Amino acid sequence: MMIETKTSEFEKARPQLLGVAYRLLGSYSEAEDAVQDTAYKWFASDAPLPDNPIAWLTAVCTNRCLDYLKSAQKKRMEYVGPWLPEQLETTTDSTPETRLEIASTLSTAFLLLLERLTPKERAAYLLHDIFNTPHSDIAQMLGISEASARQLASRGRKHVQDGNVRHIPPQERQESLLKGFQEALTTGDVNTFAKTLCDDVDLRADSGGLVVATRHVLRGKDTVLQFFSSILVPAWGSLRTEEKTVNGQPGIMLWDGDSPHALVSFAYAAEGQIQNIFVLREPEKLRRLTAIKASALANGALQIH
Repeated sequence: MMIETKTSEFEKARPQLLGVAYRLLGSYSEAEDAVQDTAYKWFASDAPLPDNPIAWLTAVCTNRCLDYLKSAQKKRMEYVGPWLPEQLETTTDSTPETRLEIASTLSTAFLLLLERLTPKERAAYLLHDIFNTPHSDIAQMLGISEASARQLASRGRKHVQDGNVRHIPPQERQESLLKGFQEALTTGDVNTFAKTLCDDVDLRADSGGLVVATRHVLRGKDTVLQFFSSILVPAWGSLRTEEKTVNGQPGIMLWDGDSPHALVSFAYAAEGQIQNIFVLREPEKLRRLTAIKASALANGALQIH
């Protein structure tokens, strides 16, 4: 009976655990590992069932993620070229307003900004602001005082607000900007596309050093447009494109025959122009993107299909 109860409680908690772990780590594969480690500890424990199983499981999973983050900094420093979070193909049955809110906590720009917070700032902010966890519970999870938990969440929130990374334009605007990118790519005419870019736009490509891609962040409209015209149009103009919803936002997958070649997605300024262009080329990340589909839920959870 105990094992059945534990199995039921864990399966109920799994979507939230994955939602927390994915946002903390920016990696679906590492998030899955953290959730599996949590499951091992849950089923191996002989202690009586806690009064609040999901809080117990979230605490274990969060601290496991913090352990992962201790080694992540070295991996990031050794990474060849810019690093981007893994992307997930997502669906949601929510209203348009809720879909934008969900996307604002899953976007590449949001996950990248979280990388600039300390691990505990990241955890406190996410648990409180995204998963509605009381400061008192966060304090217990992280082994700190409630005042410290409040301060960590507040610092994280300020960083996010200052970065303006949770601004997501309406769906129609995002789709229009993507179509402008596609048209410029296939026709080679960048004049219209240029008007949709911020002056300080940047482009970063994640290849992990495994395939050909620029290994430096390209900054400024003129630099990005020059790269687009001289490199991307000749190389990508004939590739097949497919629109996908990734991390709650429209993106473009480029296919070379039956093989995924790249995923392109954007981040946006408050005025609705393109602030950042993200190009995912790392082969294993692309493979997982095409193999995994997730439902993004309003409570922050991720349900994998």
